[in-house]
Amino acid sequence: MSKLEEILGITFPHGVKISHATNSSKEVKKGSIFFGLPGTKEHGSNYIHEALKKGASIAIHNNVSFQDKSKNIFYVKDLQDAVEGSKSKIYFFLKELYQMPVDFMPKFYGFTGTNGKSSSAFLCHQLFRRKKSNSLYIGTLGFQYNDREFNCSLSSKTTPDIFELFQILSLCNFNIENISIEISSHALDQDRLKDIRLFYAAILNIEEDHLDYHKDIDTYANAKFKILNMTDGKIAIDDQIIEKYKGLLSYDKNSSRLVTIGQDNALSDVSFNIINSSLKKTEFTITSDDTLEYSSSIFPEFNINNLIFAIYPFLKGTLFTSKKINDLSYLILPKGRAEVISNINANIIIDYAHNPKAIKYFLTSVNYYFDNLVVVLGCGGDRDKSKRSAMLKAAIENSYKVIFTSDNSRNESFQNIFFDACKGNNLEKVLDIEDREKAIIYGTRLISHNDCLVILGKGHEKTQEINGKHTKFSDHEVVNEIYK
Repeated sequence: MSKLEEILGITFPHGVKISHATNSSKEVKKGSIFFGLPGTKEHGSNYIHEALKKGASIAIHNNVSFQDKSKNIFYVKDLQDAVEGSKSKIYFFLKELYQMPVDFMPKFYGFTGTNGKSSSAFLCHQLFRRKKSNSLYIGTLGFQYNDREFNCSLSSKTTPDIFELFQILSLCNFNIENISIEISSHALDQDRLKDIRLFYAAILNIEEDHLDYHKDIDTYANAKFKILNMTDGKIAIDDQIIEKYKGLLSYDKNSSRLVTIGQDNALSDVSFNIINSSLKKTEFTITSDDTLEYSSSIFPEFNINNLIFAIYPFLKGTLFTSKKINDLSYLILPKGRAEVISNINANIIIDYAHNPKAIKYFLTSVNYYFDNLVVVLGCGGDRDKSKRSAMLKAAIENSYKVIFTSDNSRNESFQNIFFDACKGNNLEKVLDIEDREKAIIYGTRLISHNDCLVILGKGHEKTQEINGKHTKFSDHEVVNEIYK
């Protein structure tokens, strides 16, 4: 009996060789072992026959109701149960399949929050690279190993599941010291990373979002708080969360593991203060045991908050020791995050903001630097309808003109999305142009020298999903084509 068979407690059919594991029938290839596991809508065992037809060697499931005694289909009751510490049989199976070294012990740094987790995780990754550490970023942008180009090939999700995670680790030859990972509320709710323990966790903020999935803000917040039980080390949390959700958040306020972070709040464990801010440079202080000064090219001010959560694990190390100003000019935000488009004769900023609070925070911050803002935005289809009117309202209240356009409308009509967004809003400054490229082009015609066109919602994305089809589309490419 092979080690793989021993872990699962089964005997493979004669001659079966396994080279790949997945819980998605879409990812099955020759030599795959398919795991049919419980999903949010249905059990994965429903896709076993599809997986076998696509070339899976064998299929494993834990659905007692699924009846099929074929020689290459196996029922394993305790697939997802912890069998050693917090680890499941699936974890040990993948560890053996991908030949993970015995001494492979990277530290996971997990970031969650409604807004900013991509930025914080990516900034944390860059700080590890500054220390010459072998580092891996995983999140919305895909994954980046050390300083290589981003790879988006393995997962379309913000947070990969354990199968995708092992594939990523194997591609990096398990030569990783630190992993900075975004952890979404969906991933926390679905226990995608229940086999992983975090060395450090950060909860940046909690605002209304994804209520199509979580149904209400308390359920959403409780999903975020599940990260507390995944973490063995320090947990950094925004001080406003403590106050806002104290009825839901059970914690020992005297615990040294929980660290509060706040702006201009001397009562927080870590306090930061903005000294000066411009489009090109922000100066600020961080007070923990000591007060140190920092300088960064990151803007606007709320992104400094995201930066603080990335910096915290390094505060007591050797990276920041200067009693003068610690220069952080080597740090950059991810593509499509507060990105000022360079080398063009106009002020254009692209940002990923796609919920009411993010839009409000971003526009109020950017407004400071320009005479007028023209905003291009849309709302995603087949997603939380309750936030659409609030998104448009935030744009209206903080701009000179709003051009409402398509985002990823998916299987919903643009007209329905726009109708929802208009509810309760004064539309005097609103223009609708469904074609996103035409909307951006029109927006460029409305701005003068001291104005700015702000394009929101898609950020780094290179495709647009309309009527269930993904087509190539990039806000960046449209802008560069206009000003070439």
